Amino acid sequence: MLITTPDKADSAVKARERNVVLLGFVSFLNDMSSEIIHSILPFFLRGFGSTFTGIGIVGGLLEGFGSIFKIVSGYISDRIGKRNGIVFSGYLISQVSKISLSLASTTPLVGILVTLDRIGKGIRTSPRDALLAESGIKSGRAFGLHRMMDTFGAVVGTVLALYFIRIGFSFSKTILSAGLIGFLALIPLIFIVETAFPIKKPRLTFELKRYAIFSLFMGLSNISYMFYMLKVEEFGIETAIELYFLFNIIYAVFSYPFGLFSDKFGKAKSLSLSYLFLALSSFLMMQNSVHAFFSAFILFGLFKSVSEAQQRALASDLSDAKGFGIGTYHLIYGISTVLGNIAIGMLADVSYSFVFIYLAAISSLVAMLYLLIKF
Repeated sequence: MLITTPDKADSAVKARERNVVLLGFVSFLNDMSSEIIHSILPFFLRGFGSTFTGIGIVGGLLEGFGSIFKIVSGYISDRIGKRNGIVFSGYLISQVSKISLSLASTTPLVGILVTLDRIGKGIRTSPRDALLAESGIKSGRAFGLHRMMDTFGAVVGTVLALYFIRIGFSFSKTILSAGLIGFLALIPLIFIVETAFPIKKPRLTFELKRYAIFSLFMGLSNISYMFYMLKVEEFGIETAIELYFLFNIIYAVFSYPFGLFSDKFGKAKSLSLSYLFLALSSFLMMQNSVHAFFSAFILFGLFKSVSEAQQRALASDLSDAKGFGIGTYHLIYGISTVLGNIAIGMLADVSYSFVFIYLAAISSLVAMLYLLIKF
């Protein structure tokens, strides 16, 4: 019989809590790399002559395709009681895809490499989120802190993208630089400690199943940031990237405070507020002025600062088998996101104003449902 001394128990608790910080640094470095690419990706695609529908497909893949793999990796990590090796392999696949993207010269090839990157994201996300949920820190705070560090990486990445463009780097050279930076994200994973125990038959709770079904509506409004940037393109690519930088600053700064807010006042209320932010942002994007776009990007950042972290936190709260439960939520939400962005791309090819009318309607509905449904 193993006897756990108080010192050993305290050390184990601290190691689990330290996982949150280590995973935060992983996401900081990975998102620094990713956002260098994402900042220029819509213009990279337009350089190939991509239609808005084509960009919608790539955006949908970018936002949601990897979710198909999140349920599998989450289930396996619950079943074997090991998470970090799966997380490492997912990050490694993404870094290889980024390096390869620098060589792409057609929209289909970009789509394939973005898909590979999303497969990597899909493999790593559920077991990583389970490590966060099992850290012993309240879920709103843990996921909020992780999202804050993730998004500060995005802020730095956006600044680097602007710098590379201003010193005359080509899009391909900028993407290659981003891919090389991404490999640094693998280093903190060496120090992660495992938190899971094998579960013979991971199961889904009734509450999680109901929330997963509800996530169909949420995913339909999960618009790719690229549609925001392309709306601003008429004022210049640098203006679009600068507003995207503002979006990431807001996203980063408010993720942790909203995590604390959600733990205190409830995640459903916080998420309802976030979709109200998205509805207001959509309305402002219908106005054709930089001042309106400035406010719209701030509201879009507030929306993301709540929704990205707290929807995952709520899914983890409703799950017994954390990896499988979070993965199921991601699967439904991701498929819906892909379909929503394809629909948005088709609307944009007809009239760009339809994009934000659609978005305002869907996000208002989700905001109302979050208040009416008890989770």
